[in-house]
Amino acid sequence: MEKIYFLELLAKHRKGLATAEEKQFLIKFYDAFASEMDVIELMGTDEKQKLKQDIQNAIWGGIQQQQKKNAVVLKFRYLRKVAAAVFVMVCATCVWYLTYNRHPQNSVSEPAKIQQSSNVFVVLPDGSRVILSHGSKLNYEPGFAKREVFLSGQAYFDIKHDSARPFIVHTGNVFTTVLGTAFNIKALPGDKVITVTVTRGKVKVSDERKLIGVIIPNQQIIYNKSVASATKTHIKAAVFTGWTTENDLYLEDVTVAEAARLFEERFKVKIVFGDDSIKNKHFTTSFDSAASLDQALGSTCAFNDAVYSYNKERTLITINAKTN
Repeated sequence: MEKIYFLELLAKHRKGLATAEEKQFLIKFYDAFASEMDVIELMGTDEKQKLKQDIQNAIWGGIQQQQKKNAVVLKFRYLRKVAAAVFVMVCATCVWYLTYNRHPQNSVSEPAKIQQSSNVFVVLPDGSRVILSHGSKLNYEPGFAKREVFLSGQAYFDIKHDSARPFIVHTGNVFTTVLGTAFNIKALPGDKVITVTVTRGKVKVSDERKLIGVIIPNQQIIYNKSVASATKTHIKAAVFTGWTTENDLYLEDVTVAEAARLFEERFKVKIVFGDDSIKNKHFTTSFDSAASLDQALGSTCAFNDAVYSYNKERTLITINAKTN
């Protein structure tokens, strides 16, 4: 994809001559070129706003089609941010569904359900962080009065420490209990085994009858559901968590500080804030699996009226509020 072609289409759009297909191309690839200086100089404030409006219309058109096709209840949080151009480029085809049902193995009514078509990064009400793999589901009680979730699929958990309230992950008849740690659980529907892998801290794995085992970093428990037996092994945990960076990543209603921490882990960098007012701003976006650090930071800052900069050695990134 050449930038000159993008600029030609942008010029046609400014004159009102772009076809529907060309507009969709502009919408899809806006982020790839939006930071280029000649693109910035070419577009005036009104023209940028017009393109954002086209983008917003495209999103709502897609949402309405999905509503008719799937007959589900759709909830998009923070709609005031939906017109942000970068967000649309990377996730115009992503739809977040929030439905309600009753979990067959507990008495919780109308648990929140998380389901997605790509990896999803979400922060739970207690501050714990989860990356859900493609097609996985996570149920929990509205309000999160109990720190208990019900997982179907695969997820990586980074649990916020709370000594008074253990965090419990239910996977069928097996449940994993932690206080504050990071671990991976694989419990795919149809699989004969449930696999729990620890990357940090300590977890306790049990079934309805007994304690299966306690594991620490680079240890794993594989539980065979058909015979209710388990094996404990030493492994390299990183091998079993590589999937968290392999697919596109959808960030659901996270703060800038939470996103920055994710970027630190993903890109092995250090990020600080020169302006604390930016930290707690919420936003929703998506990143391609091949997105660079600059693309991720650029999208995040575009959402939140912020800018980022490197130090001289490019070892430290600082995020500040944008000044007029």
